[in-house]
Amino acid sequence: MWDAWLGGLSEPKRRLLLRVLAERYQDEVRDKALVEQAAQDLPVEPLREVLRRIARREAEHAALLAQKIRDLGGEVPPPPEVKKEATWRELLAALESEKADRVAYLEEAYGLGDPGIRDLFARIKEEEEQNYRELLEVLSRIDPYAEGA
Repeated sequence: MWDAWLGGLSEPKRRLLLRVLAERYQDEVRDKALVEQAAQDLPVEPLREVLRRIARREAEHAALLAQKIRDLGGEVPPPPEVKKEATWRELLAALESEKADRVAYLEEAYGLGDPGIRDLFARIKEEEEQNYRELLEVLSRIDPYAEGA
């Protein structure tokens, strides 16, 4: 089904898909880096493990998006630069990104017209909602003024 759909894809539509996939890919890589950095500095092991779990999901999302980019004949973009900040700032940035991702994936899932990408984006959207809830939980348990936060 994917090959048949891909064969009938116009060049403007292919470029649009590649642009959206590249943006989503870079966002996932950035989110992974943010939560990994936050996990390194967080002094509470159970909370670090939550962040590591989120980072693993983000890495999986990035890998799936990278494969779709390659399937469409595109090149996977380089990872974005993520500057080191205080742990609670990294977590707030990740939380805001997850919040925006939930909406973006839903809109793009149904707006791009590809059933394979729709299913992938719907799956990622669900996992982004889980990431959002878990990040809220971690943020509610840390003190931004404590050492390591």
